[in-house]
Amino acid sequence: VEDCLFRITKELLEAESNVFSDMFLLPQGDPETVEGKSDAYPVVLQGTSKKDFESLLRALMCRSVGSDSDRDQWISVLKLSTMWDFHGLRNAAIQHLDVPFQSLNPVHKLELALQYDVREWLLPALLALAQRSAPISVEEGRRIGFENALKLASVREKL
Repeated sequence: VEDCLFRITKELLEAESNVFSDMFLLPQGDPETVEGKSDAYPVVLQGTSKKDFESLLRALMCRSVGSDSDRDQWISVLKLSTMWDFHGLRNAAIQHLDVPFQSLNPVHKLELALQYDVREWLLPALLALAQRSAPISVEEGRRIGFENALKLASVREKL
């Protein structure tokens, strides 16, 4: 990950992720060059930041990411656990991000709900945005998508 070598057992990843479990079941070629068997042939995870991966590993090993204020780390866990099918870890991230003292503002919550398919956040976030006094800003519209912003504006007009 980002030219950083992480030494972890494949069992840690296989146990909770369908993606990694399936990946390690694929037939391998030459035993000398199998990905993940040595430092010379690591499993390369493209498109993943070191920071995000460290947060995922910390949560995977400890079911925590640090202090209660580490909202960004739990967002990283939500991102990668969704991408790699870590169902239990995804549920833990959703639970940690959905507590009052972690409170995500409704736009951020809606943005994450849409991006990572957290259906249980959609209605509460939309309702909070529809009922607030301030209109949806252009920047908020960009974040939640043009179509969603227009639908939300229509609902707000009817209230």
